[in-house]
Amino acid sequence: MRIRRIGNGRLLPAAIAVAIIGVAVGLAWLDNRGPSSLPLPEHDLRAERTEATLRTGRKIEHFVLRTKGLGDIGIFVSLPEPLPRYKLPILIVLGGLGTGEQNIRYIPDAGDNAVIGYDWPMPLSLDGVFATLFALPTLYHQVMTIPAQVVSATAWLSAQPWADPKSVSILGFSLGALAAPAIENVAEHDGQPIGWTILAYGGDPFGALVAANPHLKPHFLRPILAPLVNILLSPLEPAKNLPRLSGEFLVLQGSDDSLIPSDARARFRDAVPEPKTVTVFEGDHMGVDPDKLGLLQQIIGASKLWLIDKGAIAPF
Repeated sequence: MRIRRIGNGRLLPAAIAVAIIGVAVGLAWLDNRGPSSLPLPEHDLRAERTEATLRTGRKIEHFVLRTKGLGDIGIFVSLPEPLPRYKLPILIVLGGLGTGEQNIRYIPDAGDNAVIGYDWPMPLSLDGVFATLFALPTLYHQVMTIPAQVVSATAWLSAQPWADPKSVSILGFSLGALAAPAIENVAEHDGQPIGWTILAYGGDPFGALVAANPHLKPHFLRPILAPLVNILLSPLEPAKNLPRLSGEFLVLQGSDDSLIPSDARARFRDAVPEPKTVTVFEGDHMGVDPDKLGLLQQIIGASKLWLIDKGAIAPF
């Protein structure tokens, strides 16, 4: 009889304690994961292409690169038409959420350079809270494969007959600036160092950006989600990846960025290794809304001049 009393009185609290310890250990393990835990790129890709379109002297094609474990990789490739006889520098453009075509549309005339727009693997929207919760495991997998996807695509692009594999640049704008450090870290470990990098309107850590995001509702969720986001996305954290990188860097920031708090901007900027150039633009976060197109053109202009000055791209 005493055994039954012990079970009723002590086993439940003990089970709860074990569960709490298990969750704590699991969260600590997640938080301590480094960039080396990210998926590896693949090099045996099968490419499928759409019919090319011609726009103002450029040929644009959409490719889907089939992989074994990283999902389909979508990229838009914009090349000069006709192709010059010499190899083309490669510009990987990582913009905000959307298709690669949307992310390169504001660079219509790029001269004798290959401009690549990456299709983010995550959907643009989900229908309701329950759909979002149901999709979380898939979304998490898609986010964690982004570095390996981009590096796999870069390796495929570098092997094309028109490409100069020694002249590869990454242009990370907003969301792209957050993803670029982990992408480049994976690239360097894959033997594909990136020569020049533009990081525009980034911040660190991710939780600070969640906590400050005015578009995330209900508002009370922000401080709750912030530490969880930091833990789950730990391998992608810019400050963990940036110090490991080589190459040259241009950091672009907004003086009154409402999406990236000043301390997050400073942490991101300070983590970028030398040699780096830092430029601060007046105003809020960058975007493609009509009232922000002027700022966007300034950002594109500064990026273009820096890349040309560094010899990273062909002048245009």
